[in-house]
Amino acid sequence: MNRLVAIFGSIILFLSVSSDIQRKRIRQGDFDIECYVSIKKIERFNKKKEYFWFKSSEVHNSFANAGGLVLHDEYKKYYKSKQLAEQGIFNYGLKNGTWKKWYENGKLKSVIKWKNGYKSGYYAYYSLDGKLEILGSYKKNIKSNRWINYKTADTTYYKDDSLYVEKPKSKASKFATRIFKKRDSVKVAQKRIERVEKRKQDSISSFYKKKMRKEKKAQDSIKKNLPQKIIVFNYKI
Repeated sequence: MNRLVAIFGSIILFLSVSSDIQRKRIRQGDFDIECYVSIKKIERFNKKKEYFWFKSSEVHNSFANAGGLVLHDEYKKYYKSKQLAEQGIFNYGLKNGTWKKWYENGKLKSVIKWKNGYKSGYYAYYSLDGKLEILGSYKKNIKSNRWINYKTADTTYYKDDSLYVEKPKSKASKFATRIFKKRDSVKVAQKRIERVEKRKQDSISSFYKKKMRKEKKAQDSIKKNLPQKIIVFNYKI
């Protein structure tokens, strides 16, 4: 009995959730698209995010608003050859999770992570013959951390929307640098003090040496000016 109740409840829940979305199959340009739309009306939109929505048998996109039913759940795009071109997930009009694109020859073209309308995380781009060309990451639509271009053999770094040729220092490394600089400055100051002290000692030593030389010179001068002792010899004839 309990099992039947659970099954019945699951069916009702599935139907209630399923009734919130509708499946759409359309031809748009050179592609066939399979997607789902939410019949739930969105009250608030983020002005910084791009929304995808459905109207008049076409998928549209715009920032900060939607002019039709927003795309929700699974999305697939196909070439005329029925080869998969793009696949991902929408969360009420916003790209979410891992999105992939393919060339018509079936080779993977790109992989990118999204988080509720923002490029956020891993990104990879491949050439037509399947070779990895670019590898990097995003943070809220902005390139971040290390980016490698395998085609040109270049590596660049991004931080706070700024480009660096070398990896920028983190807060921890900057703190360590300050500590070492402080230590170095203490050592430099200590050496300076030692040099000054040595000069003082040398100056004192030089002073006493000069004084001793003067005193010796004075004594020598006195001895030189003393009258010579007369020696008298007595001869008996």
